[in-house]
Amino acid sequence: MTDDAQGLPVLRARRLASLGFRHGFSTRAGGVSEPPFESADFALLRDPDRLRENLRRLAEAVGFRPGDLHQTRQVHGRTLLVADGATEVMTTREADALVAEPGSDHAVLVRVADCVPVLLADPSSGRVAAVHAGWRGVESGVVPAAIRHMNGDVSCFAAAIGPSIGPCCFEVGADVAERIASVSSDAVVTRRGLGKAFVDLRAAVRIQLRALGVPDEAIEDVPGTGSEGCTRCDAARFYSYRRDGDASGRLVGVIVAR
Repeated sequence: MTDDAQGLPVLRARRLASLGFRHGFSTRAGGVSEPPFESADFALLRDPDRLRENLRRLAEAVGFRPGDLHQTRQVHGRTLLVADGATEVMTTREADALVAEPGSDHAVLVRVADCVPVLLADPSSGRVAAVHAGWRGVESGVVPAAIRHMNGDVSCFAAAIGPSIGPCCFEVGADVAERIASVSSDAVVTRRGLGKAFVDLRAAVRIQLRALGVPDEAIEDVPGTGSEGCTRCDAARFYSYRRDGDASGRLVGVIVAR
C-alpha cells in the first residue's frame, strides 16, 4: 500500500495501518537530495541540510513531529536502545534496534540499502520497534532481541518486512549462507555452487519471527516477497549498496508508538 498524499511516497503495511500504527518505508522519491543520491536519501553522514528537509517531509507523510524522531548509528549487531527523548544524543550511540514506549509519541527509524528493515508493533500496549537486520544482525539475533524486549503477547503482534535485497540477488559465500541457515532454516538457501549461494534474507527474518510466536499471517512483506520488493532489482524505486556501492543512498523504515 503506497501513500504519497504528502509529497514523499511511503510504502505501508495493511495490517499495521489497520491497527492504527503510523509507519512507513521510504522509496528514493520525493526528497531534495542531489545526484547520485536523488532524491530522498536518509544517510546520516551526508548533507545535513538536505537530510533535515527529507526527514521533515517523511515526518509529514507518516504523521509525527520531527523532534520526536529517534535514530542511531547502525553497526550490524544486536544492541537495542529505548527511545528516551534525547534524540541528538541517540544519533551518537550504536544500536540496530530501537523501541518506542506506549504513549510516548516517539518515532523510531532504521536506515537500509539492502539490509532488511523490520517494523514491529504490540497492539495491546502500543509499544513498537524498528529493527535493522542485515545478515550479521540476523545471525546475532537482533530481531529476537527486539521481540523479547517488547515483552507482550507475541501471538497478537504485527510485523512488517520492508524493501530489501531479494533471494534473486543476495549472493554470499557458502560459509555465510550456512551461518544464516543455522539461525533460520536450510530452506532460505538456494542455488548452491562453486562456493557461493543465494539466500532469502527476508524469509530468514520471517522464520525467526514465527519461531518466537508471531503468526505468519501477521507478518507482511512490503511491497511483496518477489522482485518487486528487491532493492537491487528496482533501481527506479530503491537504493542498493550491492548495485551502486558508495553512490547508494539510504532508505528508511519508521514507526510511531501508539
